[in-house]
Amino acid sequence: MNKKYIYSTHIYILLIMSTGFMLHVFIVPSVLTSTHRDSWVTVIASILPFLVWSALVFYLYKKLNNEDILSVMFKVLYKPLAYIFSAIFVAYFLLSAFVTFRFTLTWADINYTQDIPQIVVALLIALICFYASSKGIRTISTAAFLILPPVAFFGFLVGIGNEKNKDFELLFPLFERGYQDFFHGFIYSCSGFFEIIYILFLTSFLKDKIKVKWLMIVSCILLMLILGPLTGAIMEFGPLEAEKMRNPVYEQWKILTLGENITRLDFLSIYQWLSGAFIRISLNLYIGNYIINYNGRKKWSLPLLSLVLIVAVMIPWNDSAFYNFLQFYYFPINLIFLLCTMLLFLIITKLKGDFA
Repeated sequence: MNKKYIYSTHIYILLIMSTGFMLHVFIVPSVLTSTHRDSWVTVIASILPFLVWSALVFYLYKKLNNEDILSVMFKVLYKPLAYIFSAIFVAYFLLSAFVTFRFTLTWADINYTQDIPQIVVALLIALICFYASSKGIRTISTAAFLILPPVAFFGFLVGIGNEKNKDFELLFPLFERGYQDFFHGFIYSCSGFFEIIYILFLTSFLKDKIKVKWLMIVSCILLMLILGPLTGAIMEFGPLEAEKMRNPVYEQWKILTLGENITRLDFLSIYQWLSGAFIRISLNLYIGNYIINYNGRKKWSLPLLSLVLIVAVMIPWNDSAFYNFLQFYYFPINLIFLLCTMLLFLIITKLKGDFA
């Protein structure tokens, strides 16, 4: 069977939906908490590491020459070492899916599912994501392609509709607390963005070529996905109040009105949030399952990953403790892990050239 059945457009859309969801939802509160009012300047300055990282990812893509990083890793590395790295990546993608799933369940329970047992919500989300992952990357990509236009429209709606609630003077003055906080924000913005390196696991599925121009455009779009809601939160609520909010992006929906008679449009954010979470969880499950099944077809792997995910999200965990875990442990460690992954992939491609 020919594996190559998606186009580069699908890759770009998956990046916008999956990585964009992380930047838009998870990273904004952390950047606000760590960098305060200066957070929007930090995000703008992040365009430089964003573009450099995108260029490195494209460089690796060209060196792989239509192979994915997994196949090259098994060719050039000592097999036991390749299996160890594979297990680490499976654990990483499962953890990424867990963080998304847990964050979504917490948000849903606080806002609109208080009367529904959490296990019911978890099972429904897990079932949908399991189905998409079992159908393959083409199904996930097609779903993302269909979902993205309404998500983008609702994003413009809340951004433009809240213009009357924005006070641009709240973005200033800058660097009231010095420059140290400015640099802290890079940890979180880069931790979210740098995960685009994992498109290298999917390149063997492509029918056409990834273009560096479009990868850079996607990088700029991802930058806007974090900059827009970040500046909006500061201008609408003020920096001090915005820092206290766990989901400042969602809070912006609560104050949106269209005229005098159309209010409480925050129900539209449910579609936005669940769409991004669905694509992100499904994609992480798919890649994790793909790694496990690289050397064979193990029908038990995807159900097992899904079961582990359900059990993990149902473990009682205080909401504040979970948010602190993300802020102080997950995002910083994630950034270090991604930097180490880039180094590993550079070594693997260098070895590939030596073996050629």
